Formats: sequence, C-alpha cells, structure tokens
Amino acid sequence: MHPSDGSLPEGQVFHVAGPSADGWTIVAIHVSKESWEQFRDGTLMPRMQAGIDGGFAAPPKETTFEVHNQVSA
Repeated sequence: MHPSDGSLPEGQVFHVAGPSADGWTIVAIHVSKESWEQFRDGTLMPRMQAGIDGGFAAPPKETTFEVHNQVSA
C-alpha cells in the first residue's frame, strides 16, 4: 500500500501497525478526512479487492476519529 521507498502516501503523516487480539491494528493519520477517503477509496480498497499475497482474509473494520494537535508556546 505504501510507496516502495519507505515514504508515506500523499496526505498521510503517520502510520503504525501491530498485532492485536483479533488480528492487526493499523493507525494511519492523514492531514484531512478527505485525504484518508481518497487513499482508502483509490488505493487501499482496490488493492485489497485485487488480493494481496499473505494479506488479510477479510476487509478491515474502519474506525475513524479526529486527531487534534495542540502545541503550547
């Protein structure tokens, strides 16, 4: 899903993943909801529907939330 050079997709500023009780938890932070939706609909879901060797057996369960960054002076 990510560029082969190790960078993040356009609009994504953070990505982390690890095993969880039900499989994997993946957190991807995007600059906007629109950026996430573009990545999800234009890259993630088409790749998953095409099949990924060693990939997930079922579509991911999506949970979204707003992230606020407050910098103190």
